[in-house]
Amino acid sequence: MTNAVYSMIVRALAGSVSERAAETMLRAALREQNLTSEGVSALEMQRVLSGPLLNRLSTVLPQARARAELQALASRLEVQYPKAPTLFNDTRPVAAWDENPVMTNTRWDDLPHLNADDFEFDDPDYTGPTEVKSYALDSASGQDDLILEFARMQGVLGVMVCRSTGEVLRVRALRDAAGLSGVVAATAMLFQKRALKLMSADLGGQTVCMRPLGQYCVAVVAGPNINVGRLLAELGQVQVRVTV
Repeated sequence: MTNAVYSMIVRALAGSVSERAAETMLRAALREQNLTSEGVSALEMQRVLSGPLLNRLSTVLPQARARAELQALASRLEVQYPKAPTLFNDTRPVAAWDENPVMTNTRWDDLPHLNADDFEFDDPDYTGPTEVKSYALDSASGQDDLILEFARMQGVLGVMVCRSTGEVLRVRALRDAAGLSGVVAATAMLFQKRALKLMSADLGGQTVCMRPLGQYCVAVVAGPNINVGRLLAELGQVQVRVTV
């Protein structure tokens, strides 16, 4: 059973992303610190807010906004739990080379050669930094390009492109495409009522992740073994390319 500190943070995060996405990111951040939703204290949560959760939220929101929202949340937590002060401060972190001028003389080619084996990643499916990807969703070919991009991810069962009104434009699914279209179309209408950038919903054995893109909306249906955090991060980088 989750405690009051955990519940407070999830409710607050649900104003920026869906409750499902908020829980997914927060639980992953807690695991990174060897903490649990049942036992995390306010002091421990402050460490999570300023560290792993900030890193994860910055993958789905602009970094400045993610920091501002978590900084405000940390202040609220401090008010409710005075013995757990915020770990955010008013100034942005200073780069090491700004504090130590000697380091500015170091060139990248002076450093020892490093390759992927010299680093460790939390995500075993990680293949590189997530880049912004744009698609011409006003054309069938652009819609197909987006669908094929996400269809390559292991665990994905279907991908759909629809209008913000719920009108389905293109869909590719392993099964029950009609049922999927109905669910996604209905869910797309929720974006008109809430200022969400991403949403994740558990449909019992399947997860639907959605991202609004102006007059369009993209939905990805995945099985139970999908890395939801990575999928949301990938969706967060999708943009609409304007064609002339």
